[in-house]
Amino acid sequence: MKKVRDKANEPESNVKNSENMASEQEEMKEEQHELDLKENYESDEKYEESKD
Repeated sequence: MKKVRDKANEPESNVKNSENMASEQEEMKEEQHELDLKENYESDEKYEESKD
């Protein structure tokens, strides 16, 4: 039976880990972008309300 550490050193495992990390980072970027858009939208609404 292989140890977990040995499995992590296998090329296939490294590729999968790399792909998972890349997809997680992409999801985080998308979520952050959506939050930024929401904040900017709310900020614009407040600005428009203050002009009235």
